[in-house]
Amino acid sequence: MKTKKLKKDKTILTDLRAIRDKISEELKGKTTEQIVEYLKKKKTLHPKSVWQ
Repeated sequence: MKTKKLKKDKTILTDLRAIRDKISEELKGKTTEQIVEYLKKKKTLHPKSVWQ
């Protein structure tokens, strides 16, 4: 019986999970107001000027 080798390369999914874990650690234990301020200060992928 032959087995298939799995790719061990870094994928988009692993990148997204790493980003999610980082954000989760940064927001752990913060209040709602602190989270809102955190999100306002973070750089977004799409600036507001694009969406208006």
